[in-house]
Amino acid sequence: MRRSTWMPGLLLAVLLASPGCAAGAGYRGDMLLESPAMEPPPVGGEAGVTGKLGRFESTVEVDGKKLAQSTRTTTTKPAQKTQRKVVYTGWFTIDVYEIRKAQKELVALVEGMGGYMQETSGNMVVVRLPAEKFALIEPELKKLGRLDDSLTRIQASDITARFVDTELRLKTKKKYLQTLTKMLEQAGTLKDKLEVQKEIARMIEEIESLEGALRLMKQQVALATVTVTFRLAHSGPKRTFRLPWGWLDALGIENLIR
Repeated sequence: MRRSTWMPGLLLAVLLASPGCAAGAGYRGDMLLESPAMEPPPVGGEAGVTGKLGRFESTVEVDGKKLAQSTRTTTTKPAQKTQRKVVYTGWFTIDVYEIRKAQKELVALVEGMGGYMQETSGNMVVVRLPAEKFALIEPELKKLGRLDDSLTRIQASDITARFVDTELRLKTKKKYLQTLTKMLEQAGTLKDKLEVQKEIARMIEEIESLEGALRLMKQQVALATVTVTFRLAHSGPKRTFRLPWGWLDALGIENLIR
């Protein structure tokens, strides 16, 4: 069987007669440039979406070199939280049979907690104890006598904002003092030097005042203040039970039957 030789020639003639081939390679190049679907993918540091994670990359030119940077490489350091500054204060009233004895027991109790007696006046005693022991004082006071719950008052004052503000003001004034010191060294006339020295003296006074305020606040935060008032209970056996009626229990049945 003889092979046909005219078929390849016919196919070649059809291809050369088509419009795409007649225009040549230049026409095909124009089609590639004009067609958005045929744009080449980003290469090197060109902007685009790359990878399976969808990371957006952009380029930055430094000394004529393009460097790729990713939005995911930028991390923000979390702001450090300011520790809260809380001042704890408590007021308690206790009915006892021997006031002086109970006062001595209170002072010994507080000293055992790491505190001390700050003031005593008549039947009232003011003590200071570590703030972390403040929650333990009320159960211990109940062992000294009958605690009058109606007169018990506990206060927790948050002074964080005032403390932080005082620290910032102190820092600013110290920097200003350093600037004044340099100005004093550069002052030319005697009048200028006297004016700068006057401003330095005023700034030193303000700094000392702020430092004193900070020390006081730190002490108030570290040590809670407890004021205990002792009342003389009616003579007789000590009542160890509580009445079901709050108002009658606060009044004291021993005061009604005497």
